[in-house]
Amino acid sequence: MSGSLRAAVMFLTRLPVGSVNDVGLSRAAAWFPLVGALVGAIALVAWWVADRLLGPWPAAVVAVLATVVVTGALHEDGLADTADGLWGGATPERRLEIMRDSRLGTYGALALAGELLLRVTVLVSAAESLADAALILLAGHVIGRAAPLVLSAWLPPARVDGQGLRLGRLSVLDAVVAAVTVLVVVVLVAGWWAPVLLAAAAVPVLGLRRMAGRRIGGVTGDVLGASVALTNLAVAIAVAALLREDLL
Repeated sequence: MSGSLRAAVMFLTRLPVGSVNDVGLSRAAAWFPLVGALVGAIALVAWWVADRLLGPWPAAVVAVLATVVVTGALHEDGLADTADGLWGGATPERRLEIMRDSRLGTYGALALAGELLLRVTVLVSAAESLADAALILLAGHVIGRAAPLVLSAWLPPARVDGQGLRLGRLSVLDAVVAAVTVLVVVVLVAGWWAPVLLAAAAVPVLGLRRMAGRRIGGVTGDVLGASVALTNLAVAIAVAALLREDLL
């Protein structure tokens, strides 16, 4: 495993992959979508085992919890902090202060509960087979990990420190690696319906770009984490809708 790929796995998951020296986060970010495929694969195995033993509802819960555990709730934490900060403060400074507060507020709790419940119900509603679950999980987690790369290219960091500054802009080569990974997965999953998945992914990214740009003047690590969670959910919903209409 290359140093940059190992660094991406270390940053986005809690999987033990050894130590990494002198690999910047911007270089590792090229492999974020591929790490998303790994997380999706782990969730798929968890879903398959639980579905055989317990049925569809427990399987969906286990699959979602597996992703939370393997990522250390990194993106869920970002979603909750972003919701608290963007809606809980009157000034940009106060919003950024709230986002750094480890306590969970009302907006964050509602956002977190809604996101997790929707992810579970999406799997229950559309994943009638291992292949269906694979499409939902793979597309959501791969495309979701590309969302922070787009946001960090569009918006400046909101702080002079933190993950929003560390990620920065990708080089042309690294951007191509990430884009190719996403496009391959989108085409494999959706075929001619690939634009539907890309459109679904664009909705939370554009929404966060507008909200974060207006309310805090840029991106933070929490906003980037929220973009992963919301894009994952939006794409999973799109795949589930296509499956239910027998279009995939």
